[in-house]
Amino acid sequence: MPPRDLGLIALVILAWGSNFTAMKLALEEVPPFLFVALRFAILLPLQAVLKRPAIGWGQIIAIGALINMAQFAFLFAALRADASAGLASLLIQIQAPLTILLSMLLFGERVRPLQGLGLIVALAGLGVFATSAGGAVTGVGLMLILMGALSWALGNLVLKRVGRVNTLALFVWASLVPPLPMLGISIFFESSAPFATIAAMSAQGWMAVIYVAVASTVLGYSIWGALLARHPAAAVTPFALLIPVVGMAVAAAILGERLTPRDLLGGAIILAGLALIQIRPRRPRQRTSRNT
Repeated sequence: MPPRDLGLIALVILAWGSNFTAMKLALEEVPPFLFVALRFAILLPLQAVLKRPAIGWGQIIAIGALINMAQFAFLFAALRADASAGLASLLIQIQAPLTILLSMLLFGERVRPLQGLGLIVALAGLGVFATSAGGAVTGVGLMLILMGALSWALGNLVLKRVGRVNTLALFVWASLVPPLPMLGISIFFESSAPFATIAAMSAQGWMAVIYVAVASTVLGYSIWGALLARHPAAAVTPFALLIPVVGMAVAAAILGERLTPRDLLGGAIILAGLALIQIRPRRPRQRTSRNT
């Protein structure tokens, strides 16, 4: 892979890893459901320059409901009260083994031995957090993040059936789904005056919301999609394992978060499991015989 593309990968990993710290900062001023509505409402003007993907509205709505809305509603709720930004960046990656498991159960896909082993290892690491008292995540926070990861995994199943599309355009058009439902839920559960909350946001709060919307979706998905178009998926996707590493480092530097030894152990086990899932065996080269 050329140095330019390695630099682009580093930019995406930095954007996606630091995204969790920006979420935490925004949630100091905006409640989680309102944050979801605001984050995706910011992206709607981009539909004027990005053509709607040639797929059914049902698929767009499903992706918007599962990945854009449900995933972030659960994740933001966890970040608001019960989980550190660094740890959330790691635990949400449990969506990878969940996607594999659901694909096996629902679509009958076969699991390679290394994938099966990685799934077991990742779930064992998750068990470390489930049995931990205190630390950087509570039981409620862990459950909320797992629900977010499950929503993401279910959305991945829809994406598997969509095929090759402009990923950035797809997620921008799927941003039609969250704003109104999340605004309604916010009014019912969080505040009867959401627009007053928005008006009272500081410059830091707005910068955090805009960063989450633009850096994660516009910058991240556009570059990641271009890289996947130029290189095999096996050469690009393993770099995603660096997202929680960057997430924890940025959270420690900006928010002063620190993980307990048990948190670090659980995180290391999960990363090991995710690494095993990403390993793809090399196909043996076919020997060509020459007739003499």
